[in-house]
Amino acid sequence: MSLKKSNSRIKKYCLNFFILLLSFFILLYNPITLRLMTLGVAIYYKIDPKIFYQLIYTESKFYNFALSPAKAKGLGQIKESTAQYIHPKHKSGKLYFPLYNLKLSARYILYLQETFQGNWTLVLAAYNWGEYNVAQRIKGIPIEPQTDYRYKFKDVRETYDYINKIIPPAKKA
Repeated sequence: MSLKKSNSRIKKYCLNFFILLLSFFILLYNPITLRLMTLGVAIYYKIDPKIFYQLIYTESKFYNFALSPAKAKGLGQIKESTAQYIHPKHKSGKLYFPLYNLKLSARYILYLQETFQGNWTLVLAAYNWGEYNVAQRIKGIPIEPQTDYRYKFKDVRETYDYINKIIPPAKKA
């Protein structure tokens, strides 16, 4: 085989590989794929898909490379320290991988649900404002799973608004 034919064949393989790789990234980081992945993770972890979807939308608008001023990363806006806490084998830099980030977000929500006895307003407040802050805010109050505690966060505007974006307040008749 001549050198010219060999170079041509290598170029063809490289081009095909590049197209395949590009297709993979377009598929993986496509907003529609990310939305479907979000719903799939919610179903897999038995989390209310509507709430999980809204949480991810509120956190990142499905922009996988989102980075907050507080250094929270990816779809679920997870900090490296939180990732390490949830998954001790976490490796720095993996939070921009969509499925990994969504799984950590789901596992963190499950942990918060256990901590706050399944109460969604407290889980969401803790996801946004921090577990310790929420625990201090409700200290001494018996937690009822169905009670709406968002009123406890009216003075923490960001957290109060965050809860309302994910679970809109019940309309009064």
